[in-house]
Amino acid sequence: MSVCAITGMGVASPIGIGIDDYWTACHAGISGIREIPHFDASRFGCRAAGVVAGLADSGSYRSEWQVHDRVTGLALTAAMDACTVSGINLDQVVGVAVGTGVGGVSTHESECRKWVTGQGRVHPGAILRVMCNAPAAQISSSLKVSGPSLTITTACAASLQAIGEAMLWVRDKRADAVVAGGAEAPLSEPLYAAWDSMRVLSRWKGHPGAACRPFSSDRSGLVLAEAAGFVVLEDDTKARARGATTLGHVIGYATNTSSQHLTAPSVERETEVMRAAIESAGLVPTDIDYVQAHGTGTVANDLAEAQAIRAVFGAHADRLPVSSVKSIIGHSLGAAGVLGLITAILALRHRIAPPTMNLDTPDPAIDLDCVPNHAQPLTRAKHALINAFGFGGSNAALVVSAG
Repeated sequence: MSVCAITGMGVASPIGIGIDDYWTACHAGISGIREIPHFDASRFGCRAAGVVAGLADSGSYRSEWQVHDRVTGLALTAAMDACTVSGINLDQVVGVAVGTGVGGVSTHESECRKWVTGQGRVHPGAILRVMCNAPAAQISSSLKVSGPSLTITTACAASLQAIGEAMLWVRDKRADAVVAGGAEAPLSEPLYAAWDSMRVLSRWKGHPGAACRPFSSDRSGLVLAEAAGFVVLEDDTKARARGATTLGHVIGYATNTSSQHLTAPSVERETEVMRAAIESAGLVPTDIDYVQAHGTGTVANDLAEAQAIRAVFGAHADRLPVSSVKSIIGHSLGAAGVLGLITAILALRHRIAPPTMNLDTPDPAIDLDCVPNHAQPLTRAKHALINAFGFGGSNAALVVSAG
């Protein structure tokens, strides 16, 4: 079996476009969550979201914004940046794997409004913009990929599963190089209203940047976000032969289902998926040096994940840094897993655990080191675990190692 190397990473997020800007904000705890700028959210319980700024002016694909949904523009920006960082010849990319939750919702909203109000004909390309596999299709087209092109739509677990499946392609020699990740642009008013009606959004009334409060005693819900992140995965031997810089390795992956309820978390299933990912990497729990948690900021999910982490790591959890980048980005649904992976790789490379912000009053029921409000050095920085748990019961965990 081949070893799966990460040779490139790209991101378009509320805290920065490109890895350098992303990490600068990430380890400093600078929030990208703000009041929603493009519709009036005053009637909702939460008015905050993670919004990507400056996207239309960045990257070589800005000219294509007029023909794509926002989710595809995010995906193209991050995917092509990852390829640039990797230095790979684009004709060497064999496969594409993308995770997303809801697809092209901004196009769906705008075209429905035209139809309902009689303001114009529905665009003939609307279906191609709305379909969930539009990001994967456009990336594949841009790279002229002829191998597998996969779209996974398992809600918040989607992009971590996409990377896990892509890792298996490389490991099993089905593909030498794969662009894998996820994208989400869920900030349309009707979809936001649907999330608000579920009563899972944060009820925070203070500054928007403090609305997402993972592991805090006063957490009240998640904050939606748009984002995209992609990595280039390659056969390690071939990557080294072409002189690529190895940023890290994907060495373990597991996925399972909490089938007893569509939204309630299962401590048992989350425990099982983390243990399985660690075992698939050939490691034991004490080998893990950092956990990038799912950490959404909801009452039930944070507690369940913390209990599962304690069950997996036992006494090792007393000295294991666990943090959630969602505290400054928000929850980007299908893109959340890949942002967790990118954060974990950067944490290992810089030997710094980024903070969980807004953690002023930790929940006493969560007995973990959640890196409150300030980054802390990693005394060991070899292996990290990333979690992603989605509505519908989809769970995924990934283990990465330093390059």
